[in-house]
This record gives sequence, C-alpha cells and structure tokens, in this order.
Amino acid sequence: MNGFCFYLYPCYCMSILMNFNSKCTSMRRLFISISAILFLFACSPHLSVYQLTTKNIQVNNQAARVDSTIEAIVKPYHDSIEHDMAKLIAVSSTPLVKGKPESKLTNLISDILLKSATDYCKINNLNITPDASYVNYGGLRSSLPQGNITVRNIFELMPFENEIVLIKVSGESIQKMAERIAGRGGEGIAGLTMGIRNAKPATLKIGGKAVDPLALYWLVSNDYCANGGDQMSMLADPVQRINTKMKIRDVLIQSLADRYKKDGIITVIEDGRIYNEQ
Repeated sequence: MNGFCFYLYPCYCMSILMNFNSKCTSMRRLFISISAILFLFACSPHLSVYQLTTKNIQVNNQAARVDSTIEAIVKPYHDSIEHDMAKLIAVSSTPLVKGKPESKLTNLISDILLKSATDYCKINNLNITPDASYVNYGGLRSSLPQGNITVRNIFELMPFENEIVLIKVSGESIQKMAERIAGRGGEGIAGLTMGIRNAKPATLKIGGKAVDPLALYWLVSNDYCANGGDQMSMLADPVQRINTKMKIRDVLIQSLADRYKKDGIITVIEDGRIYNEQ
C-alpha cells in the first residue's frame, strides 16, 4: 500500500462507521479509535540523521580528580607489574631493528621460533624435525634496544597472545608463501634461503636444497599466520598441525634469558638468508 492509500484508508473506515446504528456504538468507538491511530501514524513525519558531531574527551588529572581510595587499592598491583616489567632479560651489543629483506631482529625471532619448536619436538618425543620458520613482519611491533633488554621491551615487541604452531605443508605451499614474502620485500625466516628478483623468489632452498613442490615440510610459525592471517591462506589447510600452546612472548623471554646467562652479551648478525638478486 502506497502512502496515499494508507492515508485514505482510515478516513474511509471512519465514513463507514458513522453510518452504523446506535446499537453498534461500542464497536463503532473501537473502530474509530483504531482508525484514528492509523491516521496519526500515516501522517507522522519521517525523521533521519543528517549530522553527527563527535568530541574526544582526554582523560587526565585535570579531567577528573584521582580517587585516593581506589589509587591505594590499585597501587600494590601497579607496583608489582612495574617491578616485573623492569626485570632484565639480556643485554644486546647492537640495536635490534626490523628491516627488509632481512634484519637482525627478524633473524633473531625466526631463529628462536625454529629452535624452540625443535626442542619441543624432542621433549615430547614427536620424531619430528622442523625444517623452517616464518615470522610475519607486521607481527613485530617495535625494536629491541642496544644494551639492557627488559620484559617490557618484549611486551612492546610482541603485545599479542600468539602461540607457536607447527604445520606440515607441501613444497608448493612453501613456494606460495615465498612468493608472498618476496612480494613484500622480505620478512622473517629461518631454515630457508631466498633470493628475490623483481619482487619474486628467484632462488628458494630449505636445508641447502631446492624446495621440492611435491615434498612435505614442517614449518614453524605463529597461530595467526597458520590460520591464514596476513594473507597466508596457503598455510591454512596443512596436512598436519600441532598446537604447542607455547606463547611466543614467553618463549622469547626465556630464550633470551637463557642465551644471556650462557653466552653473555647477545650479538645477532645478518647472514644473507634473504637477499636481493641482480
């Protein structure tokens, strides 16, 4: 029913009802009431939002007074967290900054993931030897400083709750992953060697041998990428998958602490695992 008919309908009902005899008074009043309601709804204007204004309210000491009671309750927890965050993990000889095609930071993180996954397989008697690891560039949110590295630095570097995952994938999937990495100019890998030419993988090896598209390889990564995140859909349907339930952030803290305790000041190098070919 269009708007015009909807408008006429209640008026039509009212004209008929006015001709009812006096014995139908109560019924007539009911119908008149219903018709009046329909009439009002038919004539009500249509309202729509034409402007929306927003305003940011900064939360600071001037915006609201500090509640001393709440502050006293929170303070022990705050102090405890600050104490934990300031704990020294390791000392680095140089700043560890991410870069492309490779960098000290991406090399360090991918090496730690590969070693940690290898140790996990040995401890759990899985009879598996991981072949390579992959760390997405965007997953590293800060750098590690030269000198003291604290727990806070690792939380800033890895603020997510990502876990280490092992996936068994075909060489074809590894090649597709390498194409994505090459198209981005390089990311974090270990166990792999890749030469990039014209934003494509010109050379691709695992363990010193060319990747066989028909062979199967064990790849270590985070659960986000293993689920197909960051445009890594080729990893989302593996032949086999092992969820280690090891938080990458916890693994980084423990691995760096162990390495520092064993070897002292940490030195990371760029070894040409990803390079640009002429």
